[in-house]
Amino acid sequence: MKHNYEPMGAFFNKHAPTYDHDHTAQIVGGVAMKDIVAGYLPEGARDILDLGCGTGLELPAIFARFPEARVVGIDLAEDMLALLHERCAGFAVETLHMSYFDYDFPEKQFDAVISVMSLHHFSPEQKIGLYSRVRSTLKPGGVFLNCDYYIGNPLCARLQFARLRRLKIEPGAMHIDTPLTTRQELQTLRQAGFARVEMPLNQDNTTLIAAYGDIAQPEETA
Repeated sequence: MKHNYEPMGAFFNKHAPTYDHDHTAQIVGGVAMKDIVAGYLPEGARDILDLGCGTGLELPAIFARFPEARVVGIDLAEDMLALLHERCAGFAVETLHMSYFDYDFPEKQFDAVISVMSLHHFSPEQKIGLYSRVRSTLKPGGVFLNCDYYIGNPLCARLQFARLRRLKIEPGAMHIDTPLTTRQELQTLRQAGFARVEMPLNQDNTTLIAAYGDIAQPEETA
């Protein structure tokens, strides 16, 4: 059986002109759900790294709260990045056309690392390595905010990754969704060394997970 999967960057370049409309139409709550990340950024956030920034739908709310913020956005699709620069003209945005897996994360550089609807294409093993590097790039008190969608049944995740192995496709190489369960996602963050992980929002098909590298999980009381 022939499968017409497209490389990730090529897929999003092709869909860039209609991405904002088509993508937000699939999210319960629409484009407003893209604004939620801004509200969970730490006070005084200035340096922000955006993994899989796309057209930058989440950035206007961030700049509305922190107009002096400096954002580094990473994405595989050049056409999406061009639209981001149009959307964020006048603000401090640097974009990198590359895979965030290839990014050289500088030590203790960012107040926050964010990702919005991008990381549901990768395996737990890939994520653990990436998240470890994300943790190292956070300043003391920094936070990693991952806003994404998840599935409820871990068997579905295992079957999808098994299918990719049969097809000899590495997760993330082609545009194929491989979402985890929230429990699996939280576990990957803990395995990557985050001291505290929380789920401040879980609404319909949008979940926000916050991970702190140097703030310990509070002890449970009896």
